[in-house]
Amino acid sequence: MPEWTWCGQAVPKSEIAFFCQVLVVYIIIRTSVHNLTVGTETQSLWIILLSSSVGYLMPSPVIKVEKDHVLPDTSEQ
Repeated sequence: MPEWTWCGQAVPKSEIAFFCQVLVVYIIIRTSVHNLTVGTETQSLWIILLSSSVGYLMPSPVIKVEKDHVLPDTSEQ
C-alpha cells in the first residue's frame, strides 16, 4: 500500500485521499446551503450540488440478518 508523509508520519495514501474528498464535499454542502439561503438566481444548481453531495456522504443501506433466526433445513427430514 503506497504511503505519504503527513506531519512527519507515514500515512496510507487512501486515508489522505478519503479525508480530502470528505473535506471538499463538506465545503460544497456549506456553499450550497449558503447560496440557497441567500437566494441566488441559480437555485437549481445549488440544489443539485447539495443533494448529490449528501448522497455521496450517506452510507448505503444494508439489511442486517441475525444468525439466531435462521430457519432449520427441512430437506434432511
